[in-house]
Amino acid sequence: MNEAKSEQLDFLIVAPTPFFANRGCHMRIRGEAEALKRCDQKILILTYKEGKNIEGLEIERSFFSFGKAKKGVNATWKNLPAGFFLFWLALQQTFYLKPRFLYVHLFEGGAIGFLVKYFVWVLSYFQYRPCLVLDIQGSLAGEMKTYGMLKNPFFLWLAQKMENFILFFPDFIFVSSKQYANKIKQERNFNDKRIRPLADAISLFNWRQDRKTVRTGRNQWEKNRHLNLIKNVFSLEQIKQIRSWINQEKIIIIYTGDYASAKGFPFFLQKIWPSLLKNDDLRFLFGGGIITSVVQSTVLLAKNHDKFVSLNNLDIDTLPYFLLLGDIAIDPKFQETTESSGKILNYMATGLPVVCFERVNNRFFLQNNGYYAQSEKDFIELINQLANDPKKRKKLGINNLKMAWNKFTWDKVARKITKELKIFKF
Repeated sequence: MNEAKSEQLDFLIVAPTPFFANRGCHMRIRGEAEALKRCDQKILILTYKEGKNIEGLEIERSFFSFGKAKKGVNATWKNLPAGFFLFWLALQQTFYLKPRFLYVHLFEGGAIGFLVKYFVWVLSYFQYRPCLVLDIQGSLAGEMKTYGMLKNPFFLWLAQKMENFILFFPDFIFVSSKQYANKIKQERNFNDKRIRPLADAISLFNWRQDRKTVRTGRNQWEKNRHLNLIKNVFSLEQIKQIRSWINQEKIIIIYTGDYASAKGFPFFLQKIWPSLLKNDDLRFLFGGGIITSVVQSTVLLAKNHDKFVSLNNLDIDTLPYFLLLGDIAIDPKFQETTESSGKILNYMATGLPVVCFERVNNRFFLQNNGYYAQSEKDFIELINQLANDPKKRKKLGINNLKMAWNKFTWDKVARKITKELKIFKF
């Protein structure tokens, strides 16, 4: 019997995604789980068949996933059959372990949790009903629309109704996006006491870099040292290219994350990047996806092959050193998107100034230290301004570094979770 089962479980965490992979919601699930363990909470994570185990975390996987895509970072209808087997596993484990909290992630987890909560209540002859906690990042209907799953207005309306239905049943709702939390409260007249904003945190899990080095480390010598530490993830040609940028003191613009349209990256390449390429002092380092899959034409990419490097697979342990190669970080996610942007906190944690669109979540993280664009033209101008002002870059980077490590850690998130849930007594 594993450690999680030896005593009453505090948190049975349902993660309807192939946990763990290097993507946004996985960072949140891992960060919360590890921090809750440090708070002496007993946890068990239930997830799909695919995924990578994390040392120190108890994980159980569903038996079969009906071909859940191993590389799937996007919302997909394949999640439906995979979700059935995860529901069955969650039902068994909840009935057997009787956790204090059934802690479910994403709206898919919310649907599973709702069914499990009431099935278990009936099966226990109304003697036990777990506290259902839903942890979400943004709108279900909005995400499905962005990923191209909902093109018919009727099905979009249906998804919105389903979203409202799922939101009705949890005892608590934690929302990583302050923008979406406000939207739920204002537009849907939900009880404010059930909804708690719960911001993301720094996801550089195994990184122990000296912060003094981060503040002063964007000179040629330090950048070359950081490049040497992760040179195995680049090709020889890419290493040579990046090293030439460093030695020529080019300003390196960093983007990390999924290259999907929901993240604004194709928009950046098509609408913003062409203008930035006119500034010969700028170079571009992208990590997290396959660049040719998100643009309609590769002509511009082929013509400027010496001005950018794209890294398909960016591991979480590689990420901090990758970020330390940059001078300016960008997040081109649109203003209307309700999801949070955890990548901004990782940018901040490595002392990077950030250019992004004006969004509630972005301003919550960066406060007065962000460069906020209202349009694509603003975005271009702000990057060029920051590229020409090394003192401003350093000042913003230091401010971001201090704020990230003082305010946005997973330990603080875990303490908030346990504090908020103390009112639920058994």
